[in-house]
Amino acid sequence: MRKSIRTFVFLIVLYSPLSSSAQERVELGFEVGAMGKTPPDWVVPTEGWTAELADEQAVEGSQSLKLRRSADSTSTFGNAMRTLDATPYRGRRVVLRSQMLVQGAGQGQMWLRVDRLGGEMGAFDNMEQRPVVAGGWTEAVIGVVVEDDAELLHVGFMSNGGATVFIDAVRLESASGGPMVALQAPSAPRPLASRGSENLQAASRLLSYIRFFHASDQAVAVIAWDHFSVRVMESAEEALDAEDLVRRFEEAFAPVAPTLQLWVGTPEDAPPVPARPETATAMKAWKHRGVASMPSSHRSPVYSSAIERESIPGQDSADAQIHVVKKLGGGVSCRLPVALYADDKGTIPNCVTSNELNSASDQPTLTPLNRSTRLAGVASAWGVMQHFYPYFDVVATNWDDALGIALAKAAEDTDKLAYLDTLRALVARLHDGHAEVSSRTLAPQSVLPLALQWVGGELAVVGVHPSAADAVSVGDVVVSIDGSASLDCMEKVSRGISAASDGWMRWKSAQRIVLNLPTEDPARITFRRSDGLGYSAILARVHDVPAPSAWKPTVDGAEVGSGIVYFNLIGATAAALNRSMAKLEAARGIVFDLRGYPSDGATTLLGHLVDTPVTSARWILPVVRFPDRERVEWVDLERWSLPPGSPRLKAKIAFLTDGRAISYAESILEIVEYYKLGDIVGSTTAGTNGDVNSFTLPGGYIVSWSGLKVLKHDGSRHHGVGISPTVRVEPTLQGIAAGRDEVLEAAIKVLRTKVDAPDDE
Repeated sequence: MRKSIRTFVFLIVLYSPLSSSAQERVELGFEVGAMGKTPPDWVVPTEGWTAELADEQAVEGSQSLKLRRSADSTSTFGNAMRTLDATPYRGRRVVLRSQMLVQGAGQGQMWLRVDRLGGEMGAFDNMEQRPVVAGGWTEAVIGVVVEDDAELLHVGFMSNGGATVFIDAVRLESASGGPMVALQAPSAPRPLASRGSENLQAASRLLSYIRFFHASDQAVAVIAWDHFSVRVMESAEEALDAEDLVRRFEEAFAPVAPTLQLWVGTPEDAPPVPARPETATAMKAWKHRGVASMPSSHRSPVYSSAIERESIPGQDSADAQIHVVKKLGGGVSCRLPVALYADDKGTIPNCVTSNELNSASDQPTLTPLNRSTRLAGVASAWGVMQHFYPYFDVVATNWDDALGIALAKAAEDTDKLAYLDTLRALVARLHDGHAEVSSRTLAPQSVLPLALQWVGGELAVVGVHPSAADAVSVGDVVVSIDGSASLDCMEKVSRGISAASDGWMRWKSAQRIVLNLPTEDPARITFRRSDGLGYSAILARVHDVPAPSAWKPTVDGAEVGSGIVYFNLIGATAAALNRSMAKLEAARGIVFDLRGYPSDGATTLLGHLVDTPVTSARWILPVVRFPDRERVEWVDLERWSLPPGSPRLKAKIAFLTDGRAISYAESILEIVEYYKLGDIVGSTTAGTNGDVNSFTLPGGYIVSWSGLKVLKHDGSRHHGVGISPTVRVEPTLQGIAAGRDEVLEAAIKVLRTKVDAPDDE
């Protein structure tokens, strides 16, 4: 990964009671509180940032909120927030407005999030596609529909990239007495008929073609894509035959894709290409750099989707340039114009998107308890990957088969958790360590009181919650959980884990096993001690996963061997590295621990290991103009260029790593590998790199995945290959039981040999 992904958890909730009826306008400004202090009811949950009342930039000549980074902080992400009671706004549309002023590099974003009954996340908008950048005061606006079971409404302001952000004139508006917005009615699960499955697969393909590649003004104006997709899936499933399916498609898509051609038969049966409109003066087409045209909870700024206006090609090449013919399935094919003729009024024909499609504010809030919404969610997730996932050339998966399997499962899912499993099983077929489906609303409420790790084919206990300390010991082996053998538990959870390597799969499955039991009741677990004695214990669930305690933590800068110093890069900042620099500079050997995810201290370190600048691996962005990954252009992005730093560390170096090292960690280790900056001790990394992209589906499901391709310095494959150790060593059951960090011991041994070797060797 090119840079670390920053997430934050809201640990503090502040209640600001309102009256029992919806308010026309509630002022959330900053006229109360002491200058230079955080205003009442506001909180800053991000370390290294402050939010204080100021008057130097106030838009109304009074007080504004100044969100800024602390002088000694290197963090580039800051957030200030407050929480309101959402009950007065239930079922209504609210609009959050403010004035924002950004100074310095980076951007500012206002955000609003609704928390529903039971902790489920509702409406959410963080202005990711429309951030505020440096310049004058800018109005920020967010409008959402508050679900009718909403409990809390969070509002806040973020700085991304280290910018200082001033905020003023914050207010929340609602239509008091306005129409209530309904929650979509649930519907009963039922299996797909054979014809229905064909129809839905065809509809899924067509929806993605129109959404991402049909550049008509009508399609581009669609806001309510989710609602539109639900209606298309409902209609398509019931088609009796190919002719009926064509009729239903034509009726549904005519308002958004008037130049789409559909017919019964194969691509060879295509009708004539329509004549070029006489009034055409230009063409419009989508250009996707990665993709950024889906609602997202997080997205790297490297991704973008935009309509480009182009000149009209010569008559002889027009058909090849602007049309693709596709077999949809179900006996139906289509001709899709991927560039549309336009005049000075817009794309031809000139018509307006219906109000029903260009706004979702007056439509029911979609819920995954509705069968058609689940089907539409599968279609959306499948379609994004079908056109934009960059690693299908190196992963062995049949993505067309995956669509049919996921649709069939979603049709019969009985609740939100079952649907989460369906989505996870779909993205697992990508074999991408970044690919995951999460839901803030379905986070485990309790877990088994164990931290686990695979050691060969055995599932070892590496941490125990205090509640189970008298029953279980670190180093014991889990034989079965509620009668299911450990390997069977792994097989079950692995169906929903996307992994490019065995190391990442083993790491994630050991985590998922303690979360994925079908009940919250105490679990009966059979163990085996290190002496071979078996025993059983009934363990109640807890609310936090215990930390591994098999190995005593080593302090940064500690001497772990004669002249050999240890430093943990996992999460380490540049400031932390600098605090240990004197000890590192004096060391004859250094062990850097990278068995996990680093922070900016890792990139800073590399400069201290080299005499000349070094570059990172190749990051290659797909530029997509045609569906189904046809004619993709690959663009090399700017790579890291890391200059030498002072002091230059002269010690012998070893890096510890294993399957937990993913993405950004692998970017660091690939540089180490290519430039031979030290030994790499442990096991192979996750084999997954490329800036994370993500999008959201109805119901609060967040789908993340690798949006660009990473190749090693020499152009060879990284995905699924990762970084291999120069010295391979893995923990053993005996070592865990004895509290020995065998990987660290091996690295010390390697360095001891080199440190003690004569200078001419």
